[in-house]
Amino acid sequence: MYDHLILAALDYIDQVERCAASVEEQKLGKTEAGEQLYQLGGFPPIKIKLPDGPENSPSNSESKEDLMRGLDKVLLEMKEWEWKVDTINPNYKVKHDGFGWLNAREWFALVGMHFRHHLRQKSELEQKLGF
Repeated sequence: MYDHLILAALDYIDQVERCAASVEEQKLGKTEAGEQLYQLGGFPPIKIKLPDGPENSPSNSESKEDLMRGLDKVLLEMKEWEWKVDTINPNYKVKHDGFGWLNAREWFALVGMHFRHHLRQKSELEQKLGF
């Protein structure tokens, strides 16, 4: 799970960077699912099945130290973009396959929403297992 969170977060931050580097405004917006996600401010408490594929099958081979370095990198990049993200033209967007056209602020917010979604799932699993 941690590997998945790290890789997804770094990808979302890459999309923030792509928005920042854009020079062409995009008038298209979010899909219905994207609108719902951002209105809720997070993922609903349901399981979401992604298509099979290597990009959706994280590795479990990283050491604890590797994962800590990855989480540190996410935190560092989030801190770097936190103060810059609102200076990016909100019409500079990058398309998300499920949520439609997202701007830098929306991609940035997606990092937190995604983390909270999986940490909620982890907590629910631990409760079921009696941890």
